[in-house]
Amino acid sequence: MSSDSATTAHLFAVPTSILRSGHGITWLSYVGLAEQMQAAEFRQADDALHFAAQHSLMRVIAATALGVRPTQAAEIPVHRSCLLCTAGGEHGKPRIEGINFNMARTPGLAVGVFIAEDMALEDATQLGVDVERLRGSFFDTYDRISLTQDETAALKGEPQETAQMIRLMLWTGKQAVLKAVGAGLPAGLNSVRCSMDDFPRSIDEVSGFTTTAVFQRGEAENKLFHLTWLVQGEYFIAVALDRPQPVSLHAVTTPVEIKRMLEPR
Repeated sequence: MSSDSATTAHLFAVPTSILRSGHGITWLSYVGLAEQMQAAEFRQADDALHFAAQHSLMRVIAATALGVRPTQAAEIPVHRSCLLCTAGGEHGKPRIEGINFNMARTPGLAVGVFIAEDMALEDATQLGVDVERLRGSFFDTYDRISLTQDETAALKGEPQETAQMIRLMLWTGKQAVLKAVGAGLPAGLNSVRCSMDDFPRSIDEVSGFTTTAVFQRGEAENKLFHLTWLVQGEYFIAVALDRPQPVSLHAVTTPVEIKRMLEPR
């Protein structure tokens, strides 16, 4: 991997429908029996598909970054114990020793962000990603329970279409931050405060837009994150990093495309 590539956050996006194509068997060859059994537990076939796509992408990234053969990718240990509670449940942010990554999925698209560094390092980048399809409405109480006063005020007076677009940006951006710190939705979306300066007013301005956000939980010190949004078709993708770094989006359909991007040159 080149030095420029090592300082870039690589964002990979895979349409989940690819698992139904001729490439599907290649992706699924990276997934182990345990994850295949988890996928089989979903009641809806599409939910199983999205789950399998996300975990296939995760293992392709991990195997490539760690130099593991595809046939051994299923053996890479994935740790999901929660680091923020004492319950010991397997509901935490997925971790793989030796690499720094985060994953997300929504119906139709699986995404993974990767930085070429060991997340166990003391100065490793905290990173998170979230993805959602562009939509026209949110639940009625969204503003009250998810937005800060400044964010709510910034939406006043905006045309409905613009306000809904900004809500989607805030939804994905806040979730990306919560995933970066490993807190998840239980910490509350309003624990993340986004800077509302110069927010885009049209979809054409969203991809590549960056701003900052602050995470505050209880009496803990504020944590600053840098947010970048990318657009892939009808999907908004937000990447949160605790230091400013470029984010490069790669729309891929085969594992070999990821290998070509990440393997040393």
